Amino acid sequence: MDIVGLGYMGLTSAHVDDWRTYAPEVLGLQVRPTEGETLFLRMDDRHHRIALHPGAQERLAYIGWELLNRVAWDECLRILQAAGYTAEIADEALCAERAVHAMAWVTGPDQVRHEFCYGAAFNTHTFLPGRPHNGFLTGDGGFGHIVVTVPEWTEELDHFVEQVLSFKWFGSGADIGKRRFYRPRRNHRTHSIGYSIVPGMLGLNHVGLEVNDLDDVGIAYDRVLERGYPLMATLGRHTQDPVISFYHFSPSGFPIEYINAGIEDSAAHPFVEGKPESLSVWGHKFNPDAPTPATVYPATESVGR
Repeated sequence: MDIVGLGYMGLTSAHVDDWRTYAPEVLGLQVRPTEGETLFLRMDDRHHRIALHPGAQERLAYIGWELLNRVAWDECLRILQAAGYTAEIADEALCAERAVHAMAWVTGPDQVRHEFCYGAAFNTHTFLPGRPHNGFLTGDGGFGHIVVTVPEWTEELDHFVEQVLSFKWFGSGADIGKRRFYRPRRNHRTHSIGYSIVPGMLGLNHVGLEVNDLDDVGIAYDRVLERGYPLMATLGRHTQDPVISFYHFSPSGFPIEYINAGIEDSAAHPFVEGKPESLSVWGHKFNPDAPTPATVYPATESVGR
């Protein structure tokens, strides 16, 4: 499947209004002018990268995967059908909401609604960060990563991710058997999606946003502390993917990892899988009082919008 990267994501939240100040002032995102009840957040010249829909619960509503073009999108539909997935085709109104030419979706074995689109709307040189900011790492590689919690790693899920979506493996980090990381083959990010395996649980584990300048990580860290957003983990550097980052809880109760200084996985700089003995080189001291993310819940419930 010719997926370019992570195009967008959507969440339902009872705290949409809190994001109107948190997103620009802490994260540096741009809030689009009001377009109905949905709050659209920008991190580059795309129409949006994150959409927050009002809802009673904090939930991951959908993940949007961007295909290279119409030919790749048509082939995507054929691949899904051959694998036994009946894709629903979005109507004109829903495509307009997602700001894409065309979109279709399936619910995967991970109980996540995976949307497949092409032709994302953009307007060059229009991104205005919500605070002084040196920008986000997006472009052809998509906008970061999403980690999903699943109760178990099944053969069906393995086939969906590695064979149907054709994602490339990026190891388990220090949590062998408890984490799995993947990316579309067309981009050089280390991972665009990850899975955290927690028996009996399901949902959104965390979202990673990568910035161009380490100073923006530090500024965000200061603002998180000043405004009282709970930390999940302090500033630190990971081992397998040696980014500098920290984790904090958003107003919707799920963690955001704010990141700089990642590596690329490409033909010129291929990832060689190792077995790191610790999660981080330094830092990333986890808060023992941190709650379970509000977006993770018993696996008996469903997800998607």
